[in-house]
Amino acid sequence: MLDWRKLYCGRSILEQRWREPEGEPRVLRIDGHKDRCVSESLLLLYETALVTPCDLWDVVFGSVLIFLISSSVYCLDFDSSRIVTGSRDRTIKVWCIKTGRCMATFEGHSGSVLCLKFERDWDLGSEGVSHGFMVSGSSDCTVCVWDLISTPITPGERSSIGDRPGKSKDGHPTAAAGSFGPPRKITAEIRKVLRGHSAGVLDLRMDERWIVTCSKDALMNVYDRKTLTLHTVLRGHEGPVNAVGLENGRVVSASGDGKMMLWDVETGKCVRVFEGHEKGLACIEFKARDDLILSGSNDCTIKLWRASTGECLHTFAGHTLLVRALCFEPKTGYIVSTSYDKSVRVWEWREGPVDDGAQSQAGGSSEGSVQRKTKGVGRLVREFRNLHASHIFDVKFDVGKIVSTSHDQKIVVLDFSYGIEGAELFS
Repeated sequence: MLDWRKLYCGRSILEQRWREPEGEPRVLRIDGHKDRCVSESLLLLYETALVTPCDLWDVVFGSVLIFLISSSVYCLDFDSSRIVTGSRDRTIKVWCIKTGRCMATFEGHSGSVLCLKFERDWDLGSEGVSHGFMVSGSSDCTVCVWDLISTPITPGERSSIGDRPGKSKDGHPTAAAGSFGPPRKITAEIRKVLRGHSAGVLDLRMDERWIVTCSKDALMNVYDRKTLTLHTVLRGHEGPVNAVGLENGRVVSASGDGKMMLWDVETGKCVRVFEGHEKGLACIEFKARDDLILSGSNDCTIKLWRASTGECLHTFAGHTLLVRALCFEPKTGYIVSTSYDKSVRVWEWREGPVDDGAQSQAGGSSEGSVQRKTKGVGRLVREFRNLHASHIFDVKFDVGKIVSTSHDQKIVVLDFSYGIEGAELFS
């Protein structure tokens, strides 16, 4: 039986750790993506990536000039037991979220892995073999669709694997998982490679019906998730489309041209254009159920918008360089942002009350009136510095953790839930 008093106390401690400077999270730093050596002629292949190398070292071997390219970790996604990351080393790695141990490495792209999404907790509670789904995009202009396979590890396999990574029959290293439930091993197979873009794939989203990808070619491709066939191409931006959001049959796109656009997937039509940032956009978060869009820009600001009206509700200012990644949970009001200024910031947004005087009435009568909320209030809650030594590229969070990735090759986990019994029930 659940001890509700203990759970309430644990939830209060967790909230204090998020909000109070004295509530320091436990920090786990994961390092595993490695530098790559390329010849001078092959260096040109890397120029299609979203971010060009920040630091290169050259070494002469005979008459051949070799460049050592830092394997930035560009993207991440995570669930209750694992973190999945994509890197400039062209690999996708799976890490145990509690120990930081590498559980698997997948190879399929010929360029930097710039974005990925996977079906979270697909094997949670499973006792047998369980199949999940993942999509990744790369500077090689392709999108790989993966089948993820989670298999229980027998006691005999567990003793033979130990802490050392093994090899699956398809050559991918595997290791014991098992943050929750019995230990498992993870493998992957490429189901299909989608080749609809003519430049690097910068971001993607998926839901139960659609996969949406965006690219430096200024286009967005919408694929049917079941058939993996192209449904439509969204056109309208005049620069690279750096980020997309997808919810409830709507897509939001953010571009280097400074515009954000809302699209209807079924018709392929643009519903609304949002303008307000002074420079190009780098990231967005779309929460259709809450009628909210969050955008981050090279003008160093974060803006919150009402999706249905295009109204800018609030501007969060504080970052000193490009805002590279955002994560937003409207239920708690927390926003986590990362920037090239090497900081991770936690913000809070509270919706305003309903403004009865701002009701819009149909035909001048009270029938059909629509209640509208006031703008609300946003503020900075916490700022974390010195987590990374270089530009931070991606960030995600849940009720207990913040996870970020960087050009410094590190994955950093800020764990606010350590030592709290039943913390996994708070999500």
